[in-house]
Amino acid sequence: TGASGKGGGYKLCRKPEEYSVGEILELMEGPLSSVVCLADKGYECPKKTKCPTLPMWEEFDTLVHDFFYNKKLSDLIQ
Repeated sequence: TGASGKGGGYKLCRKPEEYSVGEILELMEGPLSSVVCLADKGYECPKKTKCPTLPMWEEFDTLVHDFFYNKKLSDLIQ
């Protein structure tokens, strides 16, 4: 939960080991996707079937997602 103003900040609602770094990043910054066609689930890129770089971006996004979602907040505060 968050509080604004003097003395404000964030307070955890769960234990640090129950938060992934990926979850926190996406809550604060939005999707971790590297390209718009992978960021917006409602967007269908017209070039998707012909895009020669899409597999590379999908692989990259999987690596980034797995990296951050496999790190727990508790790993960073020990």
